[in-house]
Amino acid sequence: MSKIILFRGMAGTGKSTLSKALAKKLQVPVLHKDDIYDSVAGYVEEHEIRNKICFDLMYRFLHNVIDSESAIILDFGLNHNGDVWKLKQWILEKGGELITIRCICSDESLWSERLAIRGINPLPNQKITNLTDLKLHYKDLRTETLDGELVLDTAIAKDINVAKIESFYLEVT
Repeated sequence: MSKIILFRGMAGTGKSTLSKALAKKLQVPVLHKDDIYDSVAGYVEEHEIRNKICFDLMYRFLHNVIDSESAIILDFGLNHNGDVWKLKQWILEKGGELITIRCICSDESLWSERLAIRGINPLPNQKITNLTDLKLHYKDLRTETLDGELVLDTAIAKDINVAKIESFYLEVT
């Protein structure tokens, strides 16, 4: 059975850092939404269309991953719980398993610093580069933790979080 590990959370919470570290540890590839989005940005101007392309490609790619009974790590924000639920149902219907990890950063000064660093030379998908704008953008978002989801505070050292992920992964598989 295919194992799909989803890292989700808002910009600057450490999804990419942790997904890369876990990928190296488990020797599993990572599909980063930002890589797709940024590649498409040179050809498509509209944000909504870029996002649609990212998600269409993700679903097509996951279909192949599930068919080959492989594992993959997804670094896709998926802040809306409904989107995660839809993805999980789709994966289950295809015969795979979704493991979700939600990244947060409790240290707002660290989070703000991460976003400010992006602001120096932002990539196309890094439109929000300060915490105030990010909070305003997501002010109506309800971000509950899903059943069975691991929540990681990326204000904690990366090595500690990777160990927590490994333990969680072994527990749920």
